[in-house]
Formats: sequence, C-alpha cells, structure tokens
Amino acid sequence: MNFPLCVSDPTVAWYNELDTLTATDGATGEVVVTPSKTAGIHHISSELGEDTDPAIADQIGAALANQIAEAVDKAWLANTTAKANSGLLSIAYGSVDTGAIASVANLDPFIDAQFAAEAVGAELTSWVMHPTIARQLSKIKVQTGSNQALLQRVEDGLRVAGLPVFVSPNLDANTLAWGIPKDRVVTVLRKGTEVFTSKDAGFYNDAVDIRAIARVGFGFLRPVSAIRLYDAA
Repeated sequence: MNFPLCVSDPTVAWYNELDTLTATDGATGEVVVTPSKTAGIHHISSELGEDTDPAIADQIGAALANQIAEAVDKAWLANTTAKANSGLLSIAYGSVDTGAIASVANLDPFIDAQFAAEAVGAELTSWVMHPTIARQLSKIKVQTGSNQALLQRVEDGLRVAGLPVFVSPNLDANTLAWGIPKDRVVTVLRKGTEVFTSKDAGFYNDAVDIRAIARVGFGFLRPVSAIRLYDAA
C-alpha cells in the first residue's frame, strides 16, 4: 500500500486584488508498506482431534492466533525483525528523556511528549506502555498523604494526560512509553488471521494439521512525530 506524503508545503504570499497568483509547488513523496507473513502450524493425531471435548483443535487454533498477535506486537515495538517490517525503534523518532524509569512519580514526561509532537505538527492520540508502568501510574496519588488516585480507570481503560493507554509486555527495558499519532503511524492488514485445519499432509500417518496465517505491515509517515519516552543515559 502506498501512502502519499506532503514533504514540504507550497508557499503563499500577499497580493493586491486582481493580481495574478504565482504558482508554487511543494514537494511530495510516499511511504510504501508491504505486509509480511507471520504464521504457525501444529501437528496432532486424528484421534486427539476427534475425541476431545472441548475440541483441542479449536484451542490450538486460538493459541496460534494469540501467538500471531504477540509476534505482531513484538515486531512493531522492536528495531528490526527478520522477514518482518522494521518497527518503532528503527525510525528517527522524537524523544523525551525521562531519566531512570524504575519509578514514575508524575505525568510530566507525558505532557512533555505531547508538546514535542505538537512542535512537529502532530497530535498524539494514545500511549503504549508496559503493564508495570501502567500499574505504577494508576497508583500515583493526588498529593502526599492522600489515598485518592490521580488517575481514574474509565470504561475503556486507563487514560494518561487525556489519552488512552494500551499495554504490552514487549516494550524494551529503557522505554517508559511511546506516544503514538494515529494519522502518522499506520498498520496495513493484508488479511486478518485465518486458521485452517487439514488432513491432506497427514494422510499417511492419520494426522491433522492446524495452521494460522496473517499478513501485516507497518508504516511511519513522519517518524519524528512518534515520541519515545525513555532513559537516554
């Protein structure tokens, strides 16, 4: 999939009424995202497939689908992954230096990240962070000596500095969170996860194969607008 980019803006000028406007062209470009395939297969006996209740084949199919989701998360948050698209750590991202992230005392880094995105014409729409960090943020109190939490969990989960939080255990150890602008960080799903069962390959040994496949790609339309909150030391 090709995503068009306005690389530089056309210029404008002031004119008197009825002046002829001078055409100026900005530069354009594109980002090409080619989805990659992630897949898995599991081999079981026909007896196991037919004689279990609930059906073990369904459970294996669900487990393969879960592992595909995990593989996509890992690749998206990584630098490079063999045979997959490169992830967030590979791009020339914007950044906020949080210092040591063993404990989170306040929301200042998240506010700094929002302003860092605004400085390059972007707007953050969500955070991605490790569950441990999300838990720490949930425990911050409104003031010393208070038991009232600074952040409240709402129907759609935790919100930090007004933005929803998505959690993943696959963030690297030095990253507090990623600030994501949804219009600048895109995912191309060529085809959703499909799970199939077949006896064809196992005809000679009376076996069943369960296979799951997905095709997914990532694109970063303006890398500097994705903000990494991390310990730069």
